[in-house]
Amino acid sequence: MINPDFYPTPREVIEEMLAGVNIPGSIFLEPSAGNGNIVDYLNENGAKEVLVCEKDPDLATIAASKGRFMVNDFLTLKAEQISHIDYIVMNPPFSADEDHILHAWNIAPEGSTVISLCNENTVDCRRTQTQKQEQISNLIDLYGRKVNLGQCFENAERKTDVWVSCLWLYKPGTGENEFNDYFSLEEETTPDVDSGILKYNYIREIVNRYVSAIKLFDRIEPLATEINELTETFSDNSIKFGAYETGKYNYSDAKISRETYRKELQKQAWRHIFKQMNMDKYITHGVRKKINRYVETQIHVPFTMKNIYRMLELIVGTHESRMDEVIVEAFDNICSFAWSENCTGGEKWKTNSDYVVNRRFIIPYICESDKWSSNNWVRIHISNSEEYINDVVKALCYITGVAYENCSTLSGFISRMDMQWGQWYEWGFFRIRGYKKGTMHFEFVDEKVWETFNRRVAKIKGWALPQTSNATKAERRRKSSQPTTLF
Repeated sequence: MINPDFYPTPREVIEEMLAGVNIPGSIFLEPSAGNGNIVDYLNENGAKEVLVCEKDPDLATIAASKGRFMVNDFLTLKAEQISHIDYIVMNPPFSADEDHILHAWNIAPEGSTVISLCNENTVDCRRTQTQKQEQISNLIDLYGRKVNLGQCFENAERKTDVWVSCLWLYKPGTGENEFNDYFSLEEETTPDVDSGILKYNYIREIVNRYVSAIKLFDRIEPLATEINELTETFSDNSIKFGAYETGKYNYSDAKISRETYRKELQKQAWRHIFKQMNMDKYITHGVRKKINRYVETQIHVPFTMKNIYRMLELIVGTHESRMDEVIVEAFDNICSFAWSENCTGGEKWKTNSDYVVNRRFIIPYICESDKWSSNNWVRIHISNSEEYINDVVKALCYITGVAYENCSTLSGFISRMDMQWGQWYEWGFFRIRGYKKGTMHFEFVDEKVWETFNRRVAKIKGWALPQTSNATKAERRRKSSQPTTLF
């Protein structure tokens, strides 16, 4: 008979659950191991140890062969049995997912993380919730985050059309132990020199300010309560002490708890760190969306030096692949429309391996007349079109080693130059010329940069550009002299 709660976790769902998790060297508990899909993934990726529980006798035998077996029924597992683990990762039976999530949180050691799939209805605040579901929602609000994964089991080994969510809960320390590991760095992550992105002392200072603020909250809050109690018999409440969310008019509703203050301050601290990294100078608007999604994920992680350096390592370690995305996105912006002739492949550019972006191309709807000027000078029309061309400049800066911060934006250049219609001007990598109908011509100044850009894109996309003969060069120059339209 098929176990009604047995739904093996698909590989792609496991990857979503464990994205950003520090698997190598960590100890995990899998409370509903089943046939061991999650256990296999953890073992393959360097987990130090995986503890397992499984109620089904046949599946328990399989799970025990892949990890250290604890008990059959996870709900009987005690906190002292897992006091040394780093993560609980589970796909619990959806018939009792609330019980499993709450039990996991209750027995998880301080400083660990609980990662769990569940029925979306369990964490859907739009619905009337049971007491247990409200408890889980409160845990998410204070200690974690959730993501709707949709019907992610519809093509799984055992299919279901149930809508699934994943939640991540970070259990903080308490009392004197709350901030024990906020400043500790493992030997391999301790920087010998400044990281190159953010200085070690600066990171330590921000973490220290965050920790100190929360500790002061603990000292001030009782005093604020005492003052308010002393004055409540005669005060009209126009003056009250305590922590309040700014912008709220009803102070009695806006008062925030210590845990809310901690989490909101944590979010602001993470966003400050990302702001200081000044990522915008490297990334296009498309890649920025991915970075922003990562930022929103990271702000729920405890604000420790170890986690900050792990994040920096991830950013640095993926910099080349991220810049490959920037380069391809810039290329695709030039060649994206089927009717575009901005590359030698014409309409077949997406599948044609023998093409280049033309040396000259045109962007429409990017400039307009400056109606307030007696000379009718060119004025940039702020739109996605300008953002696209600035993204191309970012890609070229990365390829050529030019510092983007030393380059002017297109609108900045035009405003300084007092450009006239129909005249060529040299702006960074391009010669540019604007026309009253709103189009602007762009032409690569340096043929070598033009060639390097095309070859870099071909390498990333896996296209093998042929050896360029003199005749082919001449033909491409001829084609590049014919303006084409972008977007």
